[in-house]
Parts: sequence; structure tokens; C-alpha cells
Amino acid sequence: MEYKLGSAERGRTLMEGVISSYPKRIDLWSVFIEMENKAGSVDGARRLCERAVTLRLRARQAKMFFKRWLQLERASGTPESEEAVKEKARKWVEDNAA
Repeated sequence: MEYKLGSAERGRTLMEGVISSYPKRIDLWSVFIEMENKAGSVDGARRLCERAVTLRLRARQAKMFFKRWLQLERASGTPESEEAVKEKARKWVEDNAA
């Protein structure tokens, strides 16, 4: 609600507190990324995606984050940034294949 009706910065602060308290709640990360994107902070959404994929995730969860990140880059990034996301996804798969 803070993002929509109040200050995006205050909403950001609240969400940072929530995800620091519940870092394993993937749904909260997803909502936070979406709110950043809707607030027009593409860089903030990128940073959140990058942070999210460093969490200890199951393959399905990581796929969801990489997919969302790739969609974000396709919408407002460059071909180079898209390729960088794909490369990070490949590296994640290699590192977590075992």
C-alpha cells in the first residue's frame, strides 16, 4: 500500500525490513521486485533480482527469479544485459547441479 498511496522510499524501507526478517519467503521477494518495477525503479528491481538469485534456492525458485529478471531486461534493458542474465543463469545451474 505504501508504494501505491504513500512514498515509494518508505515502502522500500518497509519491504527491506520484511525480507531481512523473512529471507526465505520467496513470495515476498517477488512482490518487492514487482513493486520496484511498477514504481519505475528498474535498477532497484535489477538489484533485487541479483540479490534474490544469491539466496539458497531450489531450481524451480531460481528459474522463476531468472525468468522475471530476463523479462525485465527484455522490457527495459539492452541485448547485452539480457545476455548477462542468461549467463548468470547458466552459471547458477553449473554451480548448483550437484
